[in-house]
Parts: sequence; C-alpha cells; structure tokens
Amino acid sequence: MDKRIKTLCMYLPQFHRTPENDLWWGEGFTEWTAVKRAIPLFEGHMQPIKPLNENYYDLLEKKVMKWQASLMGKYGIDGQCFYHYYFKDGRKILEKPAENLLEWKEIRMPYCFCWANGSWTRTWSNIRGNSWADKFETVIKDAYKDSSNEDGVLLEQRYGREHEWKVHFEYLLPFFRDERYIKMNGAPVFLIHSPLSIPCLIPMIEYWRKLAKNENIPDIYVVGMNTRQRVEGLDALMMNTPHMVWKLEKSLKGINFVDYQNLWERITQAKPIHNQKTYYCGVPNCDDTPRRGTSDGVLFKDYSDEKFYLGMCDLYRKSIRENNAFVFINAWNEWGEGMYLEPDDHSGYAKLEAICKAQNTVFSEEMSDFHVKEEGDVDNHDSFNYVNSFALTAKCFDQWMTLREKDIQLSNYMIKHNLFTIAIYGYGMLAKHLLQEFKNTDIAVDYIIDKSSRRNSLEYDMKCLEDELPNVDAVIITIVDEYDSIYSVLRSRMNCKIVSLYEIVSELP
Repeated sequence: MDKRIKTLCMYLPQFHRTPENDLWWGEGFTEWTAVKRAIPLFEGHMQPIKPLNENYYDLLEKKVMKWQASLMGKYGIDGQCFYHYYFKDGRKILEKPAENLLEWKEIRMPYCFCWANGSWTRTWSNIRGNSWADKFETVIKDAYKDSSNEDGVLLEQRYGREHEWKVHFEYLLPFFRDERYIKMNGAPVFLIHSPLSIPCLIPMIEYWRKLAKNENIPDIYVVGMNTRQRVEGLDALMMNTPHMVWKLEKSLKGINFVDYQNLWERITQAKPIHNQKTYYCGVPNCDDTPRRGTSDGVLFKDYSDEKFYLGMCDLYRKSIRENNAFVFINAWNEWGEGMYLEPDDHSGYAKLEAICKAQNTVFSEEMSDFHVKEEGDVDNHDSFNYVNSFALTAKCFDQWMTLREKDIQLSNYMIKHNLFTIAIYGYGMLAKHLLQEFKNTDIAVDYIIDKSSRRNSLEYDMKCLEDELPNVDAVIITIVDEYDSIYSVLRSRMNCKIVSLYEIVSELP
C-alpha cells in the first residue's frame, strides 16, 4: 500500500532523575512520582494506574529503550517524537535520553524532535509555559521558591539572533544526520510546539535551512502545533489533540470531563487549518489528575479500547484521503496525563494491539476496495489482468503469514544464500511488511527502487530506475505479479541475484 502512513508518537523524556527536578520538585522527582501518588477521586476512578509488572523504568537505562524499540516494531509504531527542551543561552533539560539514543546506534528506534519552546514555569506564574506536577505546588513552592525568579520562571525562553540560532542548530545537527532520524524526502522532521510564540520564527527557520544546506542536508521539514491559523515559513501543521478539539464538561464534583466518543468525532471531522498541510493526532486515553489535581485535571468519560481502535481506523482513513505522510498519537508514555500506549496492569497491551489492528483493518479495506473496483471493470482488459495477478499477491501474502505463524523468518532464506545486503523493488504493501521483517536481523536494506515520484520512506534511500543503482547482494521484487518484466529491466542494469518475494516464501518450509 503506497499510501501507508507513518505512525509517530509523542514521547516524554521525564522518566529519570535530574538535578533540576530534585531541586524544584523534591528529591528523586520523576514523572513516576505523580503517577504513584495519584488517588481515586470518585467511585470507579481507576487510580493510581500502574505499568505492567510495575515497570517503573529509568530512561537512562539502555535496556529500557531496547524494550521500547521492540514494542514499536511489533505493534506498528514507526517513530517517537521526543520532546526537546532547549531554552535561553542553550540551556537544556531532559536531554539525556535522546543523547543516549544517538550513541546507541544498534537500537532501532526512529525518532524526531518536538521543540517544547515555552519557558519552564511554576504554576503560580502568570506566564504560559511548561509546568509540571501542579498538584504538588502548594506543598513545595515555599521551600523551593528561591530557586526561581519572583515571577516563577525556572527556565526562561529567549530566542536570540543568528549566533544563538547557529548554536541550537549545531546541537541538532548530529541528530539530523542520524540515519534513524525521521525525514521527509531527506529533510529532517522538526516539530515546534508553539510557533506563534516565536517572534523571529521566519528568519530563524530560513537561517536554519541555509545552515542545513551548507551541511548537505536538503532542507528541514518544520511542523507547527497548537495553532488554528496558517503559519508562514512552516511546511505543515499538526492538530494537537486532545487539547485543540476537546469539549470540556463539569461534573457535580467540579472535575473536568471529556466525552471520548465526541472527542473522536471532533478529530475525524476536523478540516485542514487554513488550507495548510495538516496532520492529525489520535489519543488513547486521558486522565491528568495525577499531575494537575482535581480542579485543573481532565479525564475522559466512557473510554474503551474498542473506541480507540475504531477512532484510529477513522483517523487512518482520513489521513489517507488527505494524502498525509504521518499520523501522530498523543502519546507513547505520558503516564502522568493518562495518555500512553505502553502496557499497564489493567488492560495489558490492548492499546498497542488496537493500533496494529486498525492498521491491518484499513490496509485490508484498501486492497478490497481496489480489487472490487477493478473486478467490476470487466471491459478493461488491463484491469482484468491486474485482478488475476492480484491473486498472486494475495497468495504470496497468505504463504508469508503461514510462515510467520510457524515462526519461520524470511531472513533464513537470505542467510542460506549469503544475501546480506539487498535492495527492494516496489514500495507497496508487501515492501512495507518486508522492511519490518528485516529489522533487527543481519539483513541490511541499502535502498528501495520505485518508479513513483512519491518518495515517502522515512528511513531508506529511495531510487528510481533511472538513478545509479549501487551494488547489492540481491534485489527482491515485491511487485510479484510483474516479476518477469521487472526482472528483464533489472538484469540489464545490475549484476546480482534478482528474486521475487513470492519465490522466497515458496522456498521456505
């Protein structure tokens, strides 16, 4: 499916100790502090929530990110969007998880950054910004107030000019060069949480793009958030949910509720913002009372994993119709806000399973819709041939799934024939699954060959037949119904093994 959309999750790096958090919020504070201290506010309120097997992890541990990357690969998550906290004079906080990931090259966790560009404030400040654990303020503010300015600012945001922009870009550059960093047509994807709060946004982005080109990076793909108006200088916007679309209701006890079904209706009915490319964001659940307390906290009413699955189905369909490259989910691990996909002790892996199921559902619908449309066109000889050949694609996929059920990997065939570096011909539905199959194996996919001009792979070099095709051990043709004609063309261009994916699945036991 050429339209397969990349699913990216917002990722909170607040699960490790920092000197600043120890000072500002109390010794040993992490996001888990608020999660563990949560209390039920009414009968049936599911608090405190607990990660499965009490996995209160530390993000500075390598095994934790390996585990997260493994979950991503298994359940169809294509990348994590790390919140990036970068303040005046280059001051950073919570940066270590991303910096560690940059060094741990063997962890296959595609990622990008979302610059959370507000000042970091205490909640008694009138300045809007990033604030944490509001419910603990009355306990600790007097003890720690001297660690901030009188207005409550802990880390001030100022943008400076060219010198400051250059220092920030140079910090980002090693990440942008990382092969795992998510890119759009070679341009690193960079989200900005509050673009309208940056008075120098356009010249800063222009300057960054100039610096990028000097470093042989073709561009920077900048996506703004949290705005309902068009923003010049940006490539796209992301409709951040639930906050941008929710309708708050008050209970008799003064608690803020959001009807979950109504929320999804608002998400799926949303229009692109002022005709600017707009990406959409799904949300599994929300209950931020552990962090915000009773008066400011918000929780969803009538949430269910089935509703999340159905909402994600609609979101994928909507994004396909609008030809979007990404779907965002808020969030991977916002445990303090109840917005997380990671397994918990209440429903296990149900949220991750819902995403995987939604992708399979929409993917199957697209195949079925295309099949029915073409099959009805019986007067069109080419369409009739395509339908007949599509049965070979389905047969290939069926045999492949049978192998998976037997725990037989396609990499077994490649290893048996000493084929360790490969190219894939055709960036369609079978290729997308094949790329996932070869992740975390000894098989390296050097590039993808596709005649389409839509080069929307995030991790792999995309080439047309007209390009120079570097040497590899083998080319796997995933457009199995056109193998013969494609083989003839490739044989004249390349001196390597050229094999159909159908042949591979057929040869394995």
